Amino acid sequence: MARYKFLFICLYGLLFCSSPILAQNILLSGKVLDVETREELVGAAIRLGNQGTTSNAKGEFMFTYNPNDTANNYLVVTYIGYENKVVPLKHVSPNTVLAIFMHPVNKLLNMTLVTAGRYEQSVKRQMVSTELIQPYLIQNKNTTNMDKLLDQIPSVNMIDGQINIRSGSGWTYGIGSRVMVLVDEMPFLTGDAGQVKWNFVPVENVQQVEVVKGASSVLYGSSALSGIVHFRTELATEKPITRFSAFTGVYSAPQRSSLVWNKNVLKQYGASGFHSFKKNNLQVAISGNYLRDEGYRMGEDDNRLRLTTNFKYTTKNKVKLGLNMGTLVSNGASFLLWESYEKGYTILDSQITTTKSVNFYADPSVQFFTGSYKHVVRGRMMYISNDITNPDPTVNQDNSSKNFYSEYQVQRFLTGLNMALTAGLVSSMNYSKSPLYSGIQESKNQALFLQVDEALTRRLNLSVGARYEYFNMNGEKESKPVFRAGANFEAAKFTFIRASFGQGYRFPSIAERYVQTNVGLLNIFPNPNLKSETGYNAELGIKQGFAIKGVKGFVDLAGFYTRYKNMIDFNLGVWKPITDPFNPFPSLGFKSLNIGETQIAGVDFSINGEGFIGKVKLQTLFGYTYTNPIMLDPNYVYAIDSVGNPYTYRNTRSDSSDVLKYRFKHLLKWDVQLSYQKWQLGYSLRYNSAIQNVDAAFVTVPLTSFIKGVSEARAANANGNFVVDMRVGYQFTKHMKLALILSNLLNAEIMTRPADLRPPRLSVIQFSYVF
Repeated sequence: MARYKFLFICLYGLLFCSSPILAQNILLSGKVLDVETREELVGAAIRLGNQGTTSNAKGEFMFTYNPNDTANNYLVVTYIGYENKVVPLKHVSPNTVLAIFMHPVNKLLNMTLVTAGRYEQSVKRQMVSTELIQPYLIQNKNTTNMDKLLDQIPSVNMIDGQINIRSGSGWTYGIGSRVMVLVDEMPFLTGDAGQVKWNFVPVENVQQVEVVKGASSVLYGSSALSGIVHFRTELATEKPITRFSAFTGVYSAPQRSSLVWNKNVLKQYGASGFHSFKKNNLQVAISGNYLRDEGYRMGEDDNRLRLTTNFKYTTKNKVKLGLNMGTLVSNGASFLLWESYEKGYTILDSQITTTKSVNFYADPSVQFFTGSYKHVVRGRMMYISNDITNPDPTVNQDNSSKNFYSEYQVQRFLTGLNMALTAGLVSSMNYSKSPLYSGIQESKNQALFLQVDEALTRRLNLSVGARYEYFNMNGEKESKPVFRAGANFEAAKFTFIRASFGQGYRFPSIAERYVQTNVGLLNIFPNPNLKSETGYNAELGIKQGFAIKGVKGFVDLAGFYTRYKNMIDFNLGVWKPITDPFNPFPSLGFKSLNIGETQIAGVDFSINGEGFIGKVKLQTLFGYTYTNPIMLDPNYVYAIDSVGNPYTYRNTRSDSSDVLKYRFKHLLKWDVQLSYQKWQLGYSLRYNSAIQNVDAAFVTVPLTSFIKGVSEARAANANGNFVVDMRVGYQFTKHMKLALILSNLLNAEIMTRPADLRPPRLSVIQFSYVF
């Protein structure tokens, strides 16, 4: 009887308990697709219970699983840039082939930047106005200097290489900057002139450009008075990347024959390369660039070579060591003023100044953790040397400068309080040696800063910060605290309202205080008593995400108000006693002065979109900015010259209005790129209204006697500038592409400052190879 009972139990187990074993052989397969384009998604992560895989080159995946295991009730699919997908398997039949359609998220709205808070935050959560530019725009426009790209960004404009955000600056002959420029979180302004050497920025290695509008001195100190431009370079990944690009182009003849100064075809050509790889714990990125530009104006050519290297090494203890280095060797000539409006591409009195320049920087860094604290130590040594040949052998403009910068930053994220604390110490020293800046000059700057960011609720984020600056130039000392605060509120899904207030503080550069030189009959005088600028910016804005069929992105609208005190500006006057009444020119020239209080109010509007219209991929960036920059007290006497003449804004302006000099009240930018199969077509449009006010000296005697035609040119340019660029590309293979790029397609005559015409049409053929 016991034997039969045992057999019964075995038979029962075989018949009724074997189904889970048999169920292990159930096969599940599928394909992951984009819901809008039906394209296969390669590398999607698929998880089923304790199993995981990724979709292959055809978007396919496969599992065998036990359907009676409750852990296998759901299939979870994730893919960067798409919403997570959960697929119930309860009613899925054995051997079913699933079609899983993934919905793209609003990628542009969820992109991250680090500039505003010194750690990664999504664009939608920012408390100040920002713009974010991706590398496709850099590469497809054949960008040789970054200032050319920045001129396409909403609210930003360039005047002869000088960057302005929301009319925060005008034109000060390339000396001083109210916009801080960073490369990988390190300041990139020269130690003497406080300007940016745009040809030193590694264009071929820039992965992302971040622009912050408004005062940002709390985190980044002096020169961030009206905003920040941050270039983030590309890091090596697991997969090696190699890019090569070569181009050649020619300048078209200008529309007016009187502008032609050289009957030869003037060319521009060059090449760039980038290679990155990762080996064990070492990441390496190497890039190089060569450019030969024969120039479109008399004497203005450029011949340069740039090399950059980025190293990152992670130790076994997770300490990250970094070293970024760059060097630039260039030989070129510069153009300051024209001969006349008729001969706008001919340099004044043929006064060609050539510069041989050697530049180098090294940025070491260390990043490590102690418990929940993140520590970052950064350093910088930048050396600039310019050997200048001047037509007047009595004028020595050779100069060299050294900049030493160090920073310690500590961060802690308090997850329980949804709070991020950022604090730091900064020290920098600038050393300049040049007769151009009246001999040897030194400046030192120390600062400490603190910022607190908190997600008060799921929808409301707050930020407050403070910084204390100490400045010492040749023994003259000053210090000042600055503060900022901001809020971001998610009013509805994809709707974000922000408000911010920030103070700014900028001390003068060595050049602004001590530059002393001349260009022909035009003199520039020093002002050792120049004071620091201060100001604040207030803003209210809204960012709204959108999805229109296959196109997603966001619309941004902001109103802003800015005040400056002791604004620094260049002014023409008689700044030396006249010793020869028949030759007053040695006493006449420009000088940096504090002109008083100014105000800038305005609005900016931008649209950033990306997606598909049918099978055509669309990428677009649009922006319009209106500003009303004015002098608050135009009768304020800010200087008296050597013959006793008082200087006010009212008697030094060219127009009867109180609008600040060298500003555009209206700016419109639009870039659109369409991609279909192997073809790409892109257009860039830029419009700026005419400059309403310039220095009165440019349109009155005695300056008009040797700088001719400024009034005539301003009349011809009364409607402003409208510029169109076009690009067409064809992708021959996965790796190889050929493009035609036309800058200033309509060959328009463009003037952004007095006595300076911008380039005619430049037609370029670009070949690029990526593998």
